[in-house]
Amino acid sequence: MVDGGVGKGIKFAMFAANGVIFVGGLVVFAIGVWTLADRSFMERLLGSNLYITSASLLIAAGVIVSFISFLGSLGAYKEIRFMLLVFFVLLFLIFILMLLGGILGYVFRNQVDDRMKREMQITISHYGNDSAITDAWDSVQRNFHCCGIELDGQHGYTIYRQNNPIFGSNNRRRVPRTCCLNLRDESSVERCMMEPENPTHTYHDDCYDRMKNFVKGHAMLVGGIGIGIACILIIGMVLSMALFCMID
Repeated sequence: MVDGGVGKGIKFAMFAANGVIFVGGLVVFAIGVWTLADRSFMERLLGSNLYITSASLLIAAGVIVSFISFLGSLGAYKEIRFMLLVFFVLLFLIFILMLLGGILGYVFRNQVDDRMKREMQITISHYGNDSAITDAWDSVQRNFHCCGIELDGQHGYTIYRQNNPIFGSNNRRRVPRTCCLNLRDESSVERCMMEPENPTHTYHDDCYDRMKNFVKGHAMLVGGIGIGIACILIIGMVLSMALFCMID
C-alpha cells in the first residue's frame, strides 16, 4: 500500500495524467480519421505517402493510448505493481510510435514543395485517361476551389490546354467541369469549360498553392499533436514508475 502525502499526491497526479492522455488519444484518433476519410484523395498528387502514413500511425496510437490510460488508472487505484509495469512498457512503445508519427508529419512538411509540384505537373497530362488521377484532380479542384497549376506566370487553367490532348486545340472544351464555379448550372458549366479565362464562371486559383498551404498547415498540426502527446506520455511513464517503486 502507498502511504503518506507524497504517495497520495503521485497517485492523484497519475489519475490526472491518464485523463489527459485519454483525451489526447481521442484527439489524435479523430485527426487521423479525418485525414484519411476526408483528405486521402490528395495522396495521388502528393508524390509521397508520408502524409497518409503519419495519419495512420496516429490513428493506431490514439486508439491504443486511450485504452492503456484506463489500464494505468486501474493499476494506480488498485496499486498493482505488475499492471503499472505493463502500463509503463506499453506507454513507452506508444511514445515511440507517437513520436515517429509526429516526426513524419514534420519531415513531409519540408518535402512537400518541389515533389508535389512535379507530381501534379506529370499527372495532369493523364487526366481523363487514368481514373485514379482523374478522380484525384476532380476532388482537389472541387474541394479547394481551384483549377490546374500556374506555370510561367500563366493562369492554372492553361495547363490543361498545353499538357493534355483531351483539351487540345481540336477540342472546344479547355478545362474539366470541376474547374467551374457553378456545377448545378449546365449553361454556366459549358461557358466555363469553353471560356475559362472568364473568372465569373471558372476558378482561377492555383491548385498547387492551395494544396501546399493546406498540407503544410495540417502536417504541422499532426506533427505538433503527435510530439505534444508523446511529451505527456513521458509524464505518465515517470509517475507510473514512481508509484511502482513506492508500492510495497
